[in-house]
Amino acid sequence: MIDGLLIINDTGALLYNWHPKNYEGNGKDDLFSGFLTAINSFATVERGEDIKSLKLKETQLIFEKYEELTQKLTFVITTKNEEFIELLHAVIHDLMDIFTEQFQESLNKPFDGAVTLYQKFGIHVDQILKSHGLDVLDDAIRDIDDFSTLKSIVYLEPKGGNIYYIHAKQYVNKEKISFLIPLLMNSAKLLYQNNLNERLYWILLNTVRSEILVVEPRNKVLIVKQHQLTEDLEEEFLSLEFFKDKDRYIKKPKKLIEKFENIEWNPFIKQIYLVDMVGKIFYSNLIDNTFDCSDFVPETISFLTSSKKISDEIYNRTLFNASIGGEKFATICINFNNFTLIVIGSIKDLSSFSIIQELCSEIYRKLK
Repeated sequence: MIDGLLIINDTGALLYNWHPKNYEGNGKDDLFSGFLTAINSFATVERGEDIKSLKLKETQLIFEKYEELTQKLTFVITTKNEEFIELLHAVIHDLMDIFTEQFQESLNKPFDGAVTLYQKFGIHVDQILKSHGLDVLDDAIRDIDDFSTLKSIVYLEPKGGNIYYIHAKQYVNKEKISFLIPLLMNSAKLLYQNNLNERLYWILLNTVRSEILVVEPRNKVLIVKQHQLTEDLEEEFLSLEFFKDKDRYIKKPKKLIEKFENIEWNPFIKQIYLVDMVGKIFYSNLIDNTFDCSDFVPETISFLTSSKKISDEIYNRTLFNASIGGEKFATICINFNNFTLIVIGSIKDLSSFSIIQELCSEIYRKLK
């Protein structure tokens, strides 16, 4: 998506350049930077305004000026895909902020011709691209176009939900995603930070039709992926007694507990809790008692409630399960209408949606 990055000072000198590993350019960035400086100076002098973007036959150039230091700088990103423009504007502002902060002392002096010290900026470029999710975007687009289970990818601004980029082979409810996903992510982050003192790595929602929504927070974006599996549990899942008779098992919890006491649990599951929709735990089984999440579990009900809302509003489906992945623990909430089964395990064992899907399906089959 990014063909190149050029950082040029007001003399036309190329201070730093970067290209992806698969770049097949001609290696004449010094000449190109001089050309860009000349054309930008011409626009400033003759038209009284700076160039913000320039369109060549196949390449789009994004410009951003920084004039707060002795050396006036121009940052240029080149791309062949105009769909990335909004996302790349966010990237170039981060590049500009970090570069000028990192090299403020040398940039606040007249240019002496030395550019070697700027080469160490490369490590920051990689970090910035990753913080905006650009390290996974090419592979995701390829998977979508190859008709894999991945059907769409959306890049959201974390706070306001502004959509930076979208690539899809199916309908995406952009309005619902941009509004609901940041709210869910913020509540899940607080849930893990406040109760487990853990950083949150992903959220997963799974409908009864095996529509899967995965949200991965990066420093600067939320990456939202939608998958579609072939398994359809809707009719059978909603025919479980828990959905037919809503009040029976809440009024007589012993009957409910009996159904779960006799299950042979997957070895990935370390703790089990049955919880009603106000957060009351009426059954628990600590298979691994080296830790105890009983104080944390009631707080997950707000996450489950929000997940149900998203499943209903985005997919018009009943939620099958919703999960959170952190640094050590994965929390899976299986929806049974007026109560939920919460299972907790190691993130090392429960690190992919396919494993979680199979684990939840296995529990469901044992309850039939």
